Amino acid sequence: MHNSGPVKKNIITPDKAWWMPPLTEVWEKRELFSMFVRRQFLVRYKQSILGVLWSVLTPLGTLFVFWLLFGLVLKVPSDGYPYVLFAFAGLTPWNIFNSSAMSTASSLQEQMGIVSKVYFPRIMLPFVTLTREFLDASIAMLLVIMFFALHGYLPTWRFLLLPVVLGAALFSGLAVGLAFAGPIVRFRDLRVPLNYVLQLAMYITPVIYPPTVIPEAYRWIIELNPMYWVIQVSRWCLLGQSFAVSGLLYGCLCFMVFMLLIGWLLFAYTERRIVDVQ
Repeated sequence: MHNSGPVKKNIITPDKAWWMPPLTEVWEKRELFSMFVRRQFLVRYKQSILGVLWSVLTPLGTLFVFWLLFGLVLKVPSDGYPYVLFAFAGLTPWNIFNSSAMSTASSLQEQMGIVSKVYFPRIMLPFVTLTREFLDASIAMLLVIMFFALHGYLPTWRFLLLPVVLGAALFSGLAVGLAFAGPIVRFRDLRVPLNYVLQLAMYITPVIYPPTVIPEAYRWIIELNPMYWVIQVSRWCLLGQSFAVSGLLYGCLCFMVFMLLIGWLLFAYTERRIVDVQ
């Protein structure tokens, strides 16, 4: 008999460093990542009458409600700017943050049919939903630019920093979503209180009102919220509204990085056991 030599064995063992991101595996399966993104984007708008136009109509509908209630009825101040523009500049980054947080938090639970049958780096799923949210948010940002241009606020060099606003809102949502993605698989009703908390957080963040309505002695409290600074930068880019920069801004930047790290560690720890709870 012909002897072809010893048979090479390939033994697959789990990674010992569970907290290390599987970047090599993600790169090797980049085509799968693209397929997931395309599938999620098509599923969201497939068999709908207006399709991708919903990403335009939804923020406009929300803006109309807030303008009607807070701008016309309650006469909320807007620091001398048209309220509809002032509110839109705050609502846009907040909606991006809220959508990315809720989507990434549900990313594992919505794909358990695939996760329980096929192995792939599960960290891909939150980033797949984040990429989908990025596409929607990019459309929303183009709408904002056109909306402001129609009201006389033509693009300036400050508009070049809008991608920074977009990225900060997306990754802030990612930090929240990663922390909840694993637990939501086991306790599906966690999605409900998370949604309520985010809705409440919008009203304690100067999204639809200026921070000047809060007494200066207590204003530092809202400045502890990273989204406060994202919204302030958004209004500076779109309206040219100046704002005071304090040391809390840099503290919030460090806090966002810290929360991303904590979110990843919670995700990495829980995603190893999610199949066992099905």
